[in-house]
Amino acid sequence: MKEKDTEKQLKALEEAVRQEQETAKKHRESSSAAAKESHPLASFLIGLVLLGAGIFWVLNSFVVSFSWGSLWGGFGMNTSLATGLMLVPLLIGIGLLFFLDRKWIGWVVTAIGLLAILVTLLTSVRFRPVSASLWQYVVMFGMIAAGCGLVARGLLKSRD
Repeated sequence: MKEKDTEKQLKALEEAVRQEQETAKKHRESSSAAAKESHPLASFLIGLVLLGAGIFWVLNSFVVSFSWGSLWGGFGMNTSLATGLMLVPLLIGIGLLFFLDRKWIGWVVTAIGLLAILVTLLTSVRFRPVSASLWQYVVMFGMIAAGCGLVARGLLKSRD
């Protein structure tokens, strides 16, 4: 009878050890799976830093110059507009605002004058790239692509 009790106790101990080993194995698998998946907020922030640094680097690789009054320079021709000539519609519009009873005509001429100044300013800005190696351009745009991917994964990946 003692042998049967001893065998039952031995089987119970074996079963307890087996269950504990299975529990430890499941815990190791879940912790290794959690270690493989990064935290979504961390990947989003790293992506944001990469994206921002890449865009900053690309924008710093250009020099902006300004040539006032240049309208168009194509086919070897360069036409320029005198700066005072751009102010004429604006000044006429302001004068019409104070002279006419119908204010909308003055506002239209003033808006045309402001639009002419804005168009001339925007067309006179020139961008010139700074010389850089192919490696630098690959790293710049690679940072932007990796940052976009990590930010998109942080924003769009479904939460399980």
